Amino acid sequence: MKGMLTVTGVLAAVVLGGPAPTATAQEAADPVLAHADVAITLDESGEDLVRATYRLTEPTTAPVSVRLLVAPRAGTEVTELTAVSGITGIGPVRGIRAAATLPEGTTEYTVEQRIQRTGEARGVPLAVPDLAADRGLRVAITVTLPEGQRLVGDSMPVFEQQHQEGDRVVLRHDSRSLPSMVVAEYGTTSSASLGTVTSYTGLVLIVAVVAVWLVTSLRKERPRA
Repeated sequence: MKGMLTVTGVLAAVVLGGPAPTATAQEAADPVLAHADVAITLDESGEDLVRATYRLTEPTTAPVSVRLLVAPRAGTEVTELTAVSGITGIGPVRGIRAAATLPEGTTEYTVEQRIQRTGEARGVPLAVPDLAADRGLRVAITVTLPEGQRLVGDSMPVFEQQHQEGDRVVLRHDSRSLPSMVVAEYGTTSSASLGTVTSYTGLVLIVAVVAVWLVTSLRKERPRA
């Protein structure tokens, strides 16, 4: 649960000839997430790197305990979760969560994750903060594929843009929701090229059938000598 510092003061007194003092209360506001910028670098070895920066709507007014939630994924393990800036006391991932603290005055923080994938696993879990999200939340996710690889299958979320950086393809997704898992099925042969080959094969078969039909028809219509 999100930590919340609560200070409540209540003063009640009876003063002859004067009004009674009113109660006063102060609460530290819970942090609200305004922006998330996530950069994922995939490696053919399965040793991936995630660097994520989260920005709040307002600076924290007191130290706040926060949970970082990590969704489980078969064949994938978070081997390291470290603080880069703006966050302290990150503990080990226990089950699906890790504890941390946002110091007073925090406006944004950055964490890094090291991921180990095995076999054909393609999912990368994100250590998302257990915080309320602003209605205007902005999320930007980039995924850099291994050298010589391209997106060939399913992805989650859907990547609307991609560009080339040297021998690597970079995918980009912009939205207003923060996923707990990112999936990009990559390989050396795209599904688009497979579809093109299938289309050409079908076209060739159709042309061949039509040609056979024409030849047969012409032979039947040829007058006998």
